[in-house]
Amino acid sequence: MTVGHQHGALREHLVAALREDIVSGQLAPGTPLRTEVVMQRFGVSNSPLREAFAQLASEGLVVVQRNRGAVVAPLDRAHAADVFRVSVLLMEHVLRWSLPHVVAGDMATLRRIALDFDLAYRSGDLVTAFAESDRFGEALLDRCGSPELARAVRTLLPQLQRLVRLIDAVDFLALQHSWQSAVLASAEDRDVESAVVALRSIWRQVERAVEDVDDDVIGA
Repeated sequence: MTVGHQHGALREHLVAALREDIVSGQLAPGTPLRTEVVMQRFGVSNSPLREAFAQLASEGLVVVQRNRGAVVAPLDRAHAADVFRVSVLLMEHVLRWSLPHVVAGDMATLRRIALDFDLAYRSGDLVTAFAESDRFGEALLDRCGSPELARAVRTLLPQLQRLVRLIDAVDFLALQHSWQSAVLASAEDRDVESAVVALRSIWRQVERAVEDVDDDVIGA
């Protein structure tokens, strides 16, 4: 492995680890990300750490303050509402652009992922259920035919995942189960509008659940 590849691998490892800590809530909003502490934890130099902070800032998870370091981005209700509003708009386009192009092989892939999700969900393996939920969304993104749309969705996804983790995991996964079923039925019937209606309904329920989260968890 070249020095450049090693540097890139370190950066990606840092980004993935810090992203998970932030999305999961292990690092609370406003927590300082002290350079020396993070460097010691991961055994890295300042250069990949700066790049990792820049990547996380582009995802809306970190705020980099000049001459003051980085902190975990705050959570507030107005921004949460904006994230949900934009996420639904983007996903509507994903459905409209992907479902008309789904072929038999795609349906087989979606059904297999939905089955894996269902097995994990019913067995209480929530970590795997969340991972399979993400895979289902990625399979749809792969068929949307627009790299820019896919990039926009993936850029916003960490903020959406962070908000989702604020609510009861089982309740959220139950809604995801309903959405996957609606998407599969719509794809089989070539009825894109039914999938869009289901998307709006289900994500509105998720948004309401986040709205009910206590003020000490998400700011006004």
